[in-house]
Amino acid sequence: MDGNNLRGVDKFDLHQRRQTETSSPLHQIKMSSVFYTHSTMKQPWGIKMPSIPSSTMFHLILNGEAIVSVYGARITLGPGDFILLPRGTGHEIVDVNNTPAIDLFENNLEKVTEHYERLTTSGSGDITTTLCGTVLFDNDITTSIISSMPNYILITAQSDARQTIESVVQAIQRETIHEDYGAGLIVSRLADVLILQCIRAWINDVSEENQNWIMAHTDKRLSRAMKKIHGDPATNIDIESLARLSGMSRTSFIEYFKKTVGQTPKKYITDWRLSLARERLSHSREHVLNIALEVGYQSEAAFSRAYKAKYGESPSHTKKIGYLKAQA
Repeated sequence: MDGNNLRGVDKFDLHQRRQTETSSPLHQIKMSSVFYTHSTMKQPWGIKMPSIPSSTMFHLILNGEAIVSVYGARITLGPGDFILLPRGTGHEIVDVNNTPAIDLFENNLEKVTEHYERLTTSGSGDITTTLCGTVLFDNDITTSIISSMPNYILITAQSDARQTIESVVQAIQRETIHEDYGAGLIVSRLADVLILQCIRAWINDVSEENQNWIMAHTDKRLSRAMKKIHGDPATNIDIESLARLSGMSRTSFIEYFKKTVGQTPKKYITDWRLSLARERLSHSREHVLNIALEVGYQSEAAFSRAYKAKYGESPSHTKKIGYLKAQA
């Protein structure tokens, strides 16, 4: 094959790749606004963040340390670590001494611009500095995709994605501080990039075994079923009800779901619940039975069997390793 034909193949491959990317639900993720806080906190300090619907929240640790508590999990963060809470869940961020958290608005907040503020605490101890943000969205596809993400995404300072994410966060900070012409539009586009980078890092690091799940969120026949699956992992979900939501027979639904997602509905639901459980076990002090119930299992024994079959270790072992890492 000569050089001209090779270039033609390259162009065709590029065209195909671009078509795939633009048809992906990720292409339809749109963030509408960002509220940004630069925090300088001297020990002792602890902040209780309110729940904000239709939003994602994030914290980037510039220096010092912090502990984020969400859904029973406690995640220790150091310099360069970034945590995203996809669904705007209320949570606490406190110092390493576990100082009791007080409401965000009871702290010293200085409004700098419409979308930017500074927070300082009155302590005199070691300092932790963070860049934190709340990203708002009102797009149905964005809402659907966000609903299927875990309670939080942790991107450590060692992650390949960290440098890019930190650069985007700091670019958002610059725009929100100065608010020059077009700043609102630029910030919303930067927020799109930030969330997409986090989703990509999560997919690459956590969900390699099945990335087709995201396509189901815009599939007209499966989107309602996906919303049901991800709405409450503790709820009893039967295949018949999912089939009815999708307007198909049970057999047709199973075949169509497997063709689209790459797994049967039963395996997809099981994998989703167990991945949530693994996250909780790694960072939570909750009892194994409580976590099992929260992800839809009726007994610790059934949960343990399914968990070991998937991950090759018991839930208690995962919990122990998570505890040892937190103490290190």
